Amino acid sequence: MIQFNWIILAMKCKVEVEGLSDVVITIHWEYNATKDIDEKTYFAESYGVTPVPMPSRDNFIPYKELTKGQVTGWIEDILNITTMQLALEANIELQINPIDVTLLPPFEN
Repeated sequence: MIQFNWIILAMKCKVEVEGLSDVVITIHWEYNATKDIDEKTYFAESYGVTPVPMPSRDNFIPYKELTKGQVTGWIEDILNITTMQLALEANIELQINPIDVTLLPPFEN
């Protein structure tokens, strides 16, 4: 079974917007997939930067009160997570069952 994990690398913020402080406008992220088979771990990752909509006063969460779940929820509302997971799964499948290999020449140079 493949395990998926978000890593939030950084968040770009506006210092002040209409009286709100440290308003997140862009999230820098990494999305990882791992699969363990016969004591070997296969790993694939995707990186991205996602702009997020400006909050209203009603739905604003102060920066210091943000949780990883809230931030990843914003990303998941914007991106096609199913497509990302399929791509990471395909990457791992190619690691497990490669269709291309790089070989050294069978002769001495």
